[in-house]
Amino acid sequence: MQKSVGITDRNREGAMHRNTSAVVRAGFVAEFGQEPAGIWSAPGRVSLMGDHTDIEDGITYGFTYEARSAVAVRLRDDDQISIRTDLTDEQVETTLAELTPPTEHSWKDYPLGVIWAMRNWLADRPADDEGATPRTATGLDLFITTDVPIGGGLASSASLCAALTVALNELWDLDVDRYRLARFGHEVENVYIGASAGMSDHVTVLSGDEDHDVFFDARGGDVSLIDVPALAAEGFAPILIESGETHRNWAGTVNDRHEACQRVSRTLGLQALREMDADDLQAAAERVDPVDFQRARYIVTEIQRVLDFTRLLRTEGASAVGRLFTESQQSLRDDFEVSTKRVDTICEIALAAGATGARMTGSGFGGSVFALVPLEHVDQLRSMLAEAYAEYGWEGLEIYEAHSSPGARRDA
Repeated sequence: MQKSVGITDRNREGAMHRNTSAVVRAGFVAEFGQEPAGIWSAPGRVSLMGDHTDIEDGITYGFTYEARSAVAVRLRDDDQISIRTDLTDEQVETTLAELTPPTEHSWKDYPLGVIWAMRNWLADRPADDEGATPRTATGLDLFITTDVPIGGGLASSASLCAALTVALNELWDLDVDRYRLARFGHEVENVYIGASAGMSDHVTVLSGDEDHDVFFDARGGDVSLIDVPALAAEGFAPILIESGETHRNWAGTVNDRHEACQRVSRTLGLQALREMDADDLQAAAERVDPVDFQRARYIVTEIQRVLDFTRLLRTEGASAVGRLFTESQQSLRDDFEVSTKRVDTICEIALAAGATGARMTGSGFGGSVFALVPLEHVDQLRSMLAEAYAEYGWEGLEIYEAHSSPGARRDA
């Protein structure tokens, strides 16, 4: 993994989130009457550029931020799976043998999907040494929680998958690398749940680190950690705005966008849209459906924006990249059509309040907005957004600085 200048600030403010590792430990002891074998956690993800391009071998740029999901786990000597959480009163009781992709979806699909994917992988693996007993999955007691807003465009599902894959990698002695763990999470979303999603979120939450951003190239699976610049020294604050408008990955709201991009690739004889630039696409406009062309235009131009963003951040600093956030948001709104009135309004208000750029983060249809805001304009932004929410009758607004945080790890 390469380390090379990114978009989150070294300066930290007071904690906004719970100690989720302490929460799951206490919850586990209360539910199961004993200490867990260990506690693992993983952060949420703020996507700065490149959403959806990974499904076309593209590139993404983001960082892992302070909110975390956590799991407390204990191995059982049978095949029973027991899951508890403080997020709902629902309790999960099933067995390893009973795990199969569901027809109806809920929060439990993510932990069960991880167990299903890793169970299947173990079942297909031969013993390491001739005559040795093959490694097998075992039953589990789990307590899970998250402070990553569910449906908030901040990769709560990838965060939870990462925490549990890191845990089971150790407890089931899989001994696989972080990229393979990301593939388990990707399999959960695409196969177990049936959502169309790329690898970026899963790679980012597993690979991120404090004081670093994550540059991911989906074509080769390459990950580079990029040192963050001192935004405060440049006069900026990295502001994350939770809109309070949520979505669910299993709703399949982006599947048709991804299918449109795949149709364009097939029509033009390409393996992926990564192989063409904006001029190539424009020249082929009459060969593809007009709506499919719009979807592909977002992907192709966004890949170039990620490259421009990374270059300008290194050579000219944060003041030079604001327009790219805004251009990206406009294409997400007009070409990919995954923005909403609320998200558009937040971005417009952020720019009016003095932000140099603002865009949604995540797959769309609600979620959160990242804005690069001059320090002297942060209070004005808070005030203007509060007024707008009161006027529209919207709820769920949260505004705070977001900073890079360590990736998935064992906490106890």
